[in-house]
Amino acid sequence: MKQGDVDEALAVLYLRLNGYFTSGLIIHSPQHGQATTEVDCVAIRMPNHKQTDRVVGDAPFLAIEPGLIDLIICEVKSDASNVAFNSPLKTNRQAIEALLEWCGVHSDDGIENVAERVQPLFADDAKIEQVISGIVDDGVRVRGLLCCPTSATGNCTRWLLDGVEILRYAEECFNPAEPRETCSVRYNFQQWSYPLSRIVTWLKDKKRQTPATVDELYKHLEVVRQV
Repeated sequence: MKQGDVDEALAVLYLRLNGYFTSGLIIHSPQHGQATTEVDCVAIRMPNHKQTDRVVGDAPFLAIEPGLIDLIICEVKSDASNVAFNSPLKTNRQAIEALLEWCGVHSDDGIENVAERVQPLFADDAKIEQVISGIVDDGVRVRGLLCCPTSATGNCTRWLLDGVEILRYAEECFNPAEPRETCSVRYNFQQWSYPLSRIVTWLKDKKRQTPATVDELYKHLEVVRQV
């Protein structure tokens, strides 16, 4: 498996476990043979989401606000030295408008204004507090999330999802210390579908002797690292 595919799958797994519907998206271009940009993961969580039988709360990292539709535009990077949003999201307002039109959570007459307010969140120097808070309009919050599973966030000044947080939360969901009366964690793991099924199976493997780290996951999946 390629590293980029695994890294995107990890981001999708984390967001899915936190109640988000996820999809990739290609923003089309009028120029033949080209696309304006690609969004690795568009994630939407509805305001009444619950999964009480799992007995696991939302990840604090996501700072979820009750009562809002939460729209996250997630850029996944495999190179920890180059973690930033793609240039079109930072420079092309029409690309953002096309993305918002596709998501369909804003009225047509509000999209232009929302896109204008959202675009600064993709800037390299955007303040982390502003990015986490996002832009709220008519009950919808829009945010831009960077993800790099191989990053060590430390004192990172960006809102950055790393592999430690992804696997920490996945372990909390998948491997409870005691059996849950309302939620079995043992079932046919192939129901997750490829490639998530391979990641979930590894995480849930009771015979696994190695810690749940991104490096160990790459080793298990025989990932071809990007250079």
